[in-house]
Amino acid sequence: MLMLHQHITRALLALFLATLLLSGVVSYITIKNDNKARYEKELQTHIKLIKLELPTIVDKEVFAQAFKENTGFRLTLIQENGEVIAESDHTVEDMNNHAHREEILKSQHTEFGSAIRFSDTLKSNFLYVANRLDYDGKIYYLRLASNINNIMHNFYDLWIKIALIFSMSILVGLYGAYILSQKVRQEIDKITTNLQQIADKDYRITITSHFSLEFFEIANFLKKLASKLEKRARQKRKYTAKIKLISQQRSDVISAISHEFKNPIASIMGYAQTLMDDGDANPQIRERFLGKIVQNSQKISSMIDRLTLTTKFENGDFQAQNTSFDIGKLSHEIVQTFREKNKGRIVTCEAPESIITADRTMMEIVISNLIDNALKYSQEAITVSIKEGALHVQDSGVGIKSDELEKVTQKFYRANSHTWDNSMGLGLALVSYILRLHNTQLEIQSVFGEGSDFSFKLP
Repeated sequence: MLMLHQHITRALLALFLATLLLSGVVSYITIKNDNKARYEKELQTHIKLIKLELPTIVDKEVFAQAFKENTGFRLTLIQENGEVIAESDHTVEDMNNHAHREEILKSQHTEFGSAIRFSDTLKSNFLYVANRLDYDGKIYYLRLASNINNIMHNFYDLWIKIALIFSMSILVGLYGAYILSQKVRQEIDKITTNLQQIADKDYRITITSHFSLEFFEIANFLKKLASKLEKRARQKRKYTAKIKLISQQRSDVISAISHEFKNPIASIMGYAQTLMDDGDANPQIRERFLGKIVQNSQKISSMIDRLTLTTKFENGDFQAQNTSFDIGKLSHEIVQTFREKNKGRIVTCEAPESIITADRTMMEIVISNLIDNALKYSQEAITVSIKEGALHVQDSGVGIKSDELEKVTQKFYRANSHTWDNSMGLGLALVSYILRLHNTQLEIQSVFGEGSDFSFKLP
């Protein structure tokens, strides 16, 4: 298969050759006819001049020969009956009757009669021009002739010169076609290189072209294509990263659920198996074991409720049911509940009356999770307070490292490696969701090793 520049070269060569052939044929016919017409005109002019001198000519045979020597044209004087009476190139006695010559017959109807034919006398082709004239009361035909070989010799000289000009034009054209094909090849190579670059997923192409409008448009199209492909590649990378993140989150969910559910489920199975193996167990021991089973079941139920609620917040499936209530009173009630559950722990509440409009159940979950989180990460006293329009839950526990402050509200994240029951890393994430739903946010101030203060502006 030929390359594009080879096709261009072949097409231009064929075009030039066809042009030369056509031009040669046309010029040949045109120049030949022009030469014939020019020589006819010249012969006609000489005939007119001879007709003016004819009355003064005494010896017409001598005049014919002298005219031949001076002009190179053959002169013949013919009577009306076709008999030759004067001839420059041959003796009149040996010449045939010319009454039926083509040029003689034509001159009888037009001023000048012409013909190109072979001369039996001189054995050569001649251009003949004859004129009918009235001289001394008689009809004569004055005929001049030019050898065709002389005419064609001049014609061939001219046509050869034209052919040489055309040949030079072809060479120049072929050189131009070669230069053009090389330039086209360079532009195609640049396009091919950039296409290979795009195929290799390298979209930083810098193709430019000022050779022609078509290549300029192709270069711009390739730039736009590379830009679109690069944008799609970025989107694909983001999508892939997102898929990986989702996959990782799912693995984290499974891992967290598996880890956090393992202890309460193991306790339930252990206590239940003991009761099944010992049907005559002490009633007090039986009651205590059943209580442990119920307690661990409640823990599992609470974890499932948290996970379900968190999912609803993420999907936007939850709407707050706002009412007006005293968050100070609610805080006292929650603190009292934690005191009863965690005997031996000091939980204080300094919350004056504060009426807010919010979802009471959701606010209860927020305060409960903050207190529960403080109890897990501190063995000291916990303080719940409302001051300057914000609710605070303070502890004197392990604190949070500065590089972990932004992570503790992420789902399934825990600040250290310790494990407590009912800890899936959902508490603070759930708090953040609920507070954002109420147009406020969780603020965390913590010093590692000294304690933390979790607070939010009252909605």
